[in-house]
Amino acid sequence: MELNLYQNHTREWLQNIYAYPVLSRRAGGISIGINLSPANECNFHCVYCQVIPEQIHPGMNVDFPKLRDELEECVDFALSGELFQHPYFIDVPEKERRVNDIAFSGNGEPTMSPFFARTVTLATEIRRTRMENGPTEAFRKAAREMKIVLITNATRLGRSELFPALEELLANNGEIWAKLDAGTEDYYRRINRSAVPFSEVLAGITTFARRKPVVIQTLFSRMNGEMPTFIEVNAYCDRVLTILAEGGMIQYIQLHSVCRPPMCAEAQTLEPEILQELAEKIQTQTGVDVRVF
Repeated sequence: MELNLYQNHTREWLQNIYAYPVLSRRAGGISIGINLSPANECNFHCVYCQVIPEQIHPGMNVDFPKLRDELEECVDFALSGELFQHPYFIDVPEKERRVNDIAFSGNGEPTMSPFFARTVTLATEIRRTRMENGPTEAFRKAAREMKIVLITNATRLGRSELFPALEELLANNGEIWAKLDAGTEDYYRRINRSAVPFSEVLAGITTFARRKPVVIQTLFSRMNGEMPTFIEVNAYCDRVLTILAEGGMIQYIQLHSVCRPPMCAEAQTLEPEILQELAEKIQTQTGVDVRVF
């Protein structure tokens, strides 16, 4: 597998603004991304991010009819298998020629968008209609197996006003992938560079994980050549153990490093063998399944 197949997570797909297919390492197949932040609005400013985020503002507008058209076309193109005839995807191995999910991801934090709940309903409708009315049994089966995934920095998972949309997502083969990149407040500030308190991120993950198992998504990198310290990794394990002790359920941890060139040169990729060592340490200390990507 050529690494550049995974590195090409461009949002620029057939001049689309909101919907784009990618080959995802963590999904093990095709992920249909939804970008609700085309102007890069985010409340994190992570050192490893590919885009330059802008501060959240009231002008987070989305052309919803266009979003609907783009998402329907992307999903149908992928479920039909036609996607794999496109030059971007023609070299995808057979075992990964599957549609894993519709994923809320994009250039910012999806749950900050005023269109998030409405788009969750759209995604569930698209999945349901393809399950029921797809042109072939293979198409309908692929739609049934397709997940709806929220990739989130967890800053709003504890907000009650978000619960109906999250419940709808989970009721339709949904998963929550929640970011946790640090064990200490200082390291969180250095990596995620957010005005949101670290305690709010942890509370969001814990609150939701009490109701439904979450996937924890963790990126460790070298920072100016230095890998995370043992103190930091131990603190990270303690945070995971605290979530579990407070009744949270963790499906597994996704451990990965910088794959695509970030905007900040300070962050560099951790070697695969070091990631594997960290995964073994975290799994041993927490008892949670850790998968390296």
